[in-house]
Amino acid sequence: MAHCNTILSQILRFVPRHEFESLANRHHSGHAYRTALRWSPFVTIAMAQLSGRISLRDIVGSVSAQVHRLYHLGSAKLTRSNLARMNQSCLHEWE
Repeated sequence: MAHCNTILSQILRFVPRHEFESLANRHHSGHAYRTALRWSPFVTIAMAQLSGRISLRDIVGSVSAQVHRLYHLGSAKLTRSNLARMNQSCLHEWE
């Protein structure tokens, strides 16, 4: 079976994961999340942006349809409440 990278995978190569995580750890001032790293919401929001999703319910639904591909991107499936909580805490960090 031939291996073929997704377009999202090719786009995410421009953002090295180890550098992303080190910058996130250096600049994060809040509490740590239980299991999700900051990479998972980044991949989820990138997927949402590229596919034109507009609501959290729509984002989580489209990501759930592609859950078998998330593992290969180094991401995990997020619930709507976790995604909302992570986005809310990111907004507070920027203020």
